[in-house]
Amino acid sequence: MKIIHTSDWHLGISLHNVSLIDEQRYFIDYLINVAKDQKVDAVIIAGDVFDHSVSSAEAITLYNYAVTRLCNEIGVPVVIAAGNHDGAARLASCNELLKKAGLYIYGKLTAEINAVEIGNSSIYPIPYFNVDEVKALYPEEKISSYADAMEVVLKNIKQNFKKGNSNILMCHCFVSGSVLSESDRTAMVGGSSVVPSGIFDGFDYVAMGHLHKAQDRGYNIRYSGSPIKYSFSEASHLKTITMLEIEDGIKYEELEIVPLRETRIIRGTFDEVLEFANHDMKRDDFIKIEITDMYAGMEAVELFRTYYANLLNITGKMNETEENQLTVEELYTLSPNNILEKFYKETTGCEVTEEQLKLFQKAMESVNSQEVLQ
Repeated sequence: MKIIHTSDWHLGISLHNVSLIDEQRYFIDYLINVAKDQKVDAVIIAGDVFDHSVSSAEAITLYNYAVTRLCNEIGVPVVIAAGNHDGAARLASCNELLKKAGLYIYGKLTAEINAVEIGNSSIYPIPYFNVDEVKALYPEEKISSYADAMEVVLKNIKQNFKKGNSNILMCHCFVSGSVLSESDRTAMVGGSSVVPSGIFDGFDYVAMGHLHKAQDRGYNIRYSGSPIKYSFSEASHLKTITMLEIEDGIKYEELEIVPLRETRIIRGTFDEVLEFANHDMKRDDFIKIEITDMYAGMEAVELFRTYYANLLNITGKMNETEENQLTVEELYTLSPNNILEKFYKETTGCEVTEEQLKLFQKAMESVNSQEVLQ
């Protein structure tokens, strides 16, 4: 049998305030085609279907499109465990009714975690939880950390293993030693929710969500990663879905997701970047430019915007040890005074004085008045 493992769709997310809904729709169509062509037996989504607990109409419509086509059109069961970004109660509404359509949604942790039985596999979905929830469910247990809480939950699952079945766990957390991306916002804050990889011993496969870089942790743990690059720190990442094949054990392969538009960083001197832009055949991509030999200001933005409509971030050199970095949106919000201050510091290494600022403002007023007269 075949199972697709995916996670961290983050429907409704944006990149530097640019909506990625078209990219997400493109991915979902790809996923549906793979599920249909490969005749998969199930799709499991290990958390963070949505980017916000209260999602936009566009995000909800796209989610409805995805699960309706998978469950109703091609008859593939879908198992979802809520992540920390999902509004768990909203996501799991009507969950008992939806099971009849092949959509299994788990929004809130319960003391008894029943497996979703698909073929010869038992799938145990654990929605994202906090320590207090586990303490309330298991008051007799001694729990002082997130790792303790996870261990208690897993112990109760392992007691119900079905002999002869492949036991697959769905989980949404941070396993120690995993590689973070810039877009892994909540995982970066503190280390209280970190769990050791050894805690998952006994499961044949752990379908993990939460981190956006596809990676293995331990012999049986895998993060499928996000299907789309949600920050420029992920520019070099290969985005995939994980295809499990279960027959006398579990093996998997990564299926590459070719994006609608790439997310790229172009780095070099001003002249090098300009030369590259002149010959670049993929100008619709999401672009960050890193200029290594000069300040990156409004003139550079305006110039490179003629090549790249989706130029979202630009950085440049301030001095020997410092770089200026602004999103294109931020550059457009700079006041004339801000631009002067940045330019003056770049060229002289000094701060603008109050007297110089007054002279600049006077000159600006003179130029503006002449424009009005014209």
